[in-house]
Amino acid sequence: MKKNDYAPLNKIEKINSRISLVCSIAALVVFVLLFLFLDDQLVKKPVRDQQTQDLEDEENVRRLASEPVVTTATVVAVGDNLFHDSVIKAGQLDPDNWNYDRYYEYVADKVRSADLAIVDQETVLSADHSVATGYPRFATPTEAAESLVRTGFDVVYSATNHADDYGEDYLLNTIQYWKTEHPEITLLGIHDSQEDADTIKVREVNGIRIAFLSYAYATNGLGFGEDKSYLLDLFSVGSEKVGEMIQKAKEQADVVVFIAHWGIEDEPMPSEYEKQWATFLMQQGVDVCIGGHPHTLQPYGLLSDKEGHEMLLFYSLGNFISGQKQFVELLEGMGEFTIRKTTQPDGTSSVEITDPTIHPMVMHYNSDRTDFRVYFMEDYTEELAAEHGVHADVGDIFTLKNLQKKFEEIMSINVKPSTGTSMLNVRMTWDGTLLDPNGNVVANTGNETAYQYYGKMGINILDYDAEYDYTANYIDQ
Repeated sequence: MKKNDYAPLNKIEKINSRISLVCSIAALVVFVLLFLFLDDQLVKKPVRDQQTQDLEDEENVRRLASEPVVTTATVVAVGDNLFHDSVIKAGQLDPDNWNYDRYYEYVADKVRSADLAIVDQETVLSADHSVATGYPRFATPTEAAESLVRTGFDVVYSATNHADDYGEDYLLNTIQYWKTEHPEITLLGIHDSQEDADTIKVREVNGIRIAFLSYAYATNGLGFGEDKSYLLDLFSVGSEKVGEMIQKAKEQADVVVFIAHWGIEDEPMPSEYEKQWATFLMQQGVDVCIGGHPHTLQPYGLLSDKEGHEMLLFYSLGNFISGQKQFVELLEGMGEFTIRKTTQPDGTSSVEITDPTIHPMVMHYNSDRTDFRVYFMEDYTEELAAEHGVHADVGDIFTLKNLQKKFEEIMSINVKPSTGTSMLNVRMTWDGTLLDPNGNVVANTGNETAYQYYGKMGINILDYDAEYDYTANYIDQ
């Protein structure tokens, strides 16, 4: 028997005790290491990450603070919402239900998608259907205005030659309708007080403040008298007053949009009156001018001069809804542009007008004039053109091909701007006669028709069978 086989029991216990101690120490070390790891991952790491993120955020803030901020607003505008008798009647679904929504359904998506949409409500409104009438004196059912709102329009202007068709009461009732029924709509050109007439109408869209002014050349009636001149904004107040209002608008907004009711009916070529006022408006700092009244399209483009003034100009967008019967009266447009505002880190800002265009549209109605719709030309068809009720008045010239040709023809007119001023401080009567402040007739010269313009090029625009190569030109000076 070996001696080690009989080692004392306390020695074995000591060895086992040491082994337990080592294991305990090892376990404690592992526990401490695990604790330190968890503490690092669950407590200290989030703090480090947050500190890193804070540093990155601070850097981003410093970086962004040194970069300009750009915001944009898209704007669309259409022409004259002009309800003739047949247009009014077609909206009467039954004695108690008048609705005109379907007239606008094919263009409504485009209107609603814009940040701001503008329309001319050409005539005064009436809630009394028994007095709703069309040409020559217009009073339009309020249901037509309701349809404009549901279609998506935000700004309505009514400084037109039909504003006094039924006198002061109807005009005031129209203003009251918009104020009480749709206070969210910005109403331009007509006022119930001098205070309102002196107030610049401004809308803010995406951080861009847009000021609006709206003036008409004259009315078809006798007007409202000197003591009630505030009821309607007219060019006859003169260039000094119009200029003052433009400067006031510029002080309150980033952009000034001026809406002008002017021009010669059914004439695609802008008149001398339009051109003189357009130049004046540009020189005063108007950013965009939108014209109406001629019941037909006129050219659009960028008006500028050597002094650096610049203005986007739509001379006329034509009709929007109407029951008119001439070929050019059924070709119309939706103007569109984008306002781009750049704000620098120091708070200063600048604005530019970009992407101007006109989307051609067609006013359609059927042969018995019971259905009226406005279409974008890109959605119009030869089949629809063949069914148009206007064939009874103009014959076979009304085709989609000829509509496309007429649009190209009008947009290709290169308008020569005017430097004249003889028509800025005159009063125009309903028949186009110009009178100076003393009542003397002012020569209304300088007008050229589209027929004469193209005739100089050997082009007969009344020959719809001929093919011509038009070259589109922006208005340029």
